Amino acid sequence: MQENISNVSQIAYLVIQLGVIIFAAHLFGTLAQKIHIPAVLGEVLAGIIIGPYLLGGLNLGLKGFEQGLFPLAEGSTIPISMPLYGIAILGSIILLFISGLETDLRMFLRFSIAGSIVGLGGMIVSFAFGAGFGMLALGYQFLDPRTLFLAILCTATSVGITARILADQKSIDSPEGTTILAAAVIDDVLGIICLAVVMGMIGSSDSHSINWRDIEKIALKSFGIWLGITAAGLYFAHKIAFLLRARNSAGVFSLLAFAGALLLAGFFEQVGLAMIIGAYVTGLCLSKTDISFSIERSLRGIYSFLVPVFFVVMGMLVDVRVLSDSKVIAGGLLYALLAILAKVIGCALPARALNFNRLGALRIGLGMIPRGEVALIIAGIGATTMMNVNGSLVPVIDAKLFGMVIIMTLLTTLAAPPLLSMALSRKGKGVKRDIVNNHTVQIRYTLPDPQLVDILLRELAKNFQKEDFLHSGIGEGHIIQFRRSDQAFTLEWQQQQLCFEAHPRDIFMLKAVIRETVADLHATVNKLKLLNNGELFADLLSTDDLPDLHADHKIAAFFDTIVPPGCVVIDFQPDSDEDAVIQLVNILNAREHLLDPLLCINDILANETISSSCFPGGLALPHARSEGTGKLVSIIALCRKGFPGKAGAKEDIRVVILSLCPRHAHEPYLKYLSYMAAILAGQGQIDRLLQCRSQREVRRFFKPRTTN
Repeated sequence: MQENISNVSQIAYLVIQLGVIIFAAHLFGTLAQKIHIPAVLGEVLAGIIIGPYLLGGLNLGLKGFEQGLFPLAEGSTIPISMPLYGIAILGSIILLFISGLETDLRMFLRFSIAGSIVGLGGMIVSFAFGAGFGMLALGYQFLDPRTLFLAILCTATSVGITARILADQKSIDSPEGTTILAAAVIDDVLGIICLAVVMGMIGSSDSHSINWRDIEKIALKSFGIWLGITAAGLYFAHKIAFLLRARNSAGVFSLLAFAGALLLAGFFEQVGLAMIIGAYVTGLCLSKTDISFSIERSLRGIYSFLVPVFFVVMGMLVDVRVLSDSKVIAGGLLYALLAILAKVIGCALPARALNFNRLGALRIGLGMIPRGEVALIIAGIGATTMMNVNGSLVPVIDAKLFGMVIIMTLLTTLAAPPLLSMALSRKGKGVKRDIVNNHTVQIRYTLPDPQLVDILLRELAKNFQKEDFLHSGIGEGHIIQFRRSDQAFTLEWQQQQLCFEAHPRDIFMLKAVIRETVADLHATVNKLKLLNNGELFADLLSTDDLPDLHADHKIAAFFDTIVPPGCVVIDFQPDSDEDAVIQLVNILNAREHLLDPLLCINDILANETISSSCFPGGLALPHARSEGTGKLVSIIALCRKGFPGKAGAKEDIRVVILSLCPRHAHEPYLKYLSYMAAILAGQGQIDRLLQCRSQREVRRFFKPRTTN
């Protein structure tokens, strides 16, 4: 019984730890992003702070936490509990699985020559610099696993961080951007192969006694397993996807795909390679299939839970006590400097020998600098992998080496964004000769309004789904990828323009779907016109069905902000409804300095053309979302004598409340209109409003006191 209670307590302990980790990861990740630092670094910092070497080991004075929330694990090679570390490992597996899914094989193959040369150059120079650091600065032998791990860590490139910088600079599809991404993928693949070889060496025997023939056998075995499974996976990828898709539910086949990644990760670990290699291979093989987007979306929740846990736990492995050692600080700074120089030299020189000029080569070299999550994953493997030193088992990456690795990872990741952004912002092409792409064709469409782009995008996605295409998320950046079996194309949008890029054989099909979508939308718009002309919605703006509601006091609190001083007109007498709109917008402009008064007038009048905003009782609520205003503003006008509205109107207009809101702003726009309509909907409310003799009385009318 006591054992059962102990087990339950341990589970509760683990659950509490996970809750604290998730909150800490979110807090520090958000703070890091606010100062334009990748969230992953904030999560690592969170782990350092709440880990066993700092706050995690403090006595909280609570029952069950006498040794702290994250006590230092005794008799273990890692400073945290094994169950927590196991959950973190799941985070590394799904991270590499999703990274494999996000690998664009078409782009990879399209820029494979330049990417391979650049990636290979960066890998060779980085490996040499990392190994040189281990040998010359730390005194290890070349075949010492510590030297080899430092060399591999130096070769890693964070594809995610680099892609984010390129996307922010709108350079992801430039020659430099595509070459960087292709080279980063090749870099990581080569690094993973090297990691597989080193893990095989450590698993076979004492590395100091291994001769070159043994190394050759281990390398061939590791490379053969990786290449064989990858080739088989790519060959059978579409058949595997077909079987998974037969499950119908995206949630089900996504979980089965992740289960496959777990199985392959476990297999790779059993044969002496790293689990992350198996996870990456699984994602890479499925990346060319049409279900890759659905898998990625379905697993996003699990990803968002496990991956931050992994990075926080990686931070917990940092023994901050060693950071007080000047040798660790100096070693980390030297390692970081060598890591930066290695990528710039190793990648820029091969790029310069290709079709890139000095500026383009510099951009590529700087884009390959960040190490980020890949280095942390490899460092975590090294910290938990044991090696034989003089008959004793010790971690390959001990506390001091881990501290140096963290310093290198932080500095390279922090240095890359400003350096690459600066290079990309410099004017001028990065290539010697313009690249002509004969493999794809672009189709561009310019639409008259940005809102039409959003509507057309969503309708196009629906129609392509009817043709069995699957696509990436519409809200994720400005590029959508569509796939069906071996067909694939991209859609990019900017402001009012759509740009399709596809193989020439798919152009006719693309145009047919676009034409069908536009025809459907045109028919829908014609039906919408019935809202204005037909009797079915004749009472659309009627106040008869509005109850006598209590005022919304949240809107009342912001009333004076929405209706600025001087924007209540007591005696207003326009000649017509159009004249009323023009006069009120001009008054608003005089008080609030609208961005474009004429655009505001045109947008309101366009709304009135579609559907009148006149309510029974003599109330008019002209309004519009417009780029002509920078914030939500409104003006109230009382017209005691009344003025004629649209032709055919039965009543004169006596109260006008004109409102403007920025087109894409998140403002309580419609809530404000509902608030004003609800106040005036009661019996005799408009007559009571017209009895007000001053601006103060009008404001008091629309801001009734709270009643309990």
